[in-house]
Amino acid sequence: EGDARAEEGGARAVLVLLVDQPGIGPQAVARVLAAYGGESSLVSAAYDGERGHPVLFGARHWAGVAATATGDRGARAYLGEHREALTLVECGDVARPFDIDTPEDLAHLE
Repeated sequence: EGDARAEEGGARAVLVLLVDQPGIGPQAVARVLAAYGGESSLVSAAYDGERGHPVLFGARHWAGVAATATGDRGARAYLGEHREALTLVECGDVARPFDIDTPEDLAHLE
């Protein structure tokens, strides 16, 4: 059973890309989008095999994510509970997943 918005011709998936990770660009986004396989899709970029961003949530996952997302941990718990459904797409060759959280982190931009 799909999300009502998707059934009415609305969005069928959402892709989450964090604003504090400027080293992740269009190539990683394109790879994750290319793995979309319908409203039950759950796709994440991976860096050396470790889950990262961006993450694509098919419409069938939205209610579960909304019910479990908390604070700055977002959908981490949901993704952990649904590992078997998660498709990892390696992006380490096209993106750098560093965070810019402190003034010292700005060194990553050089």
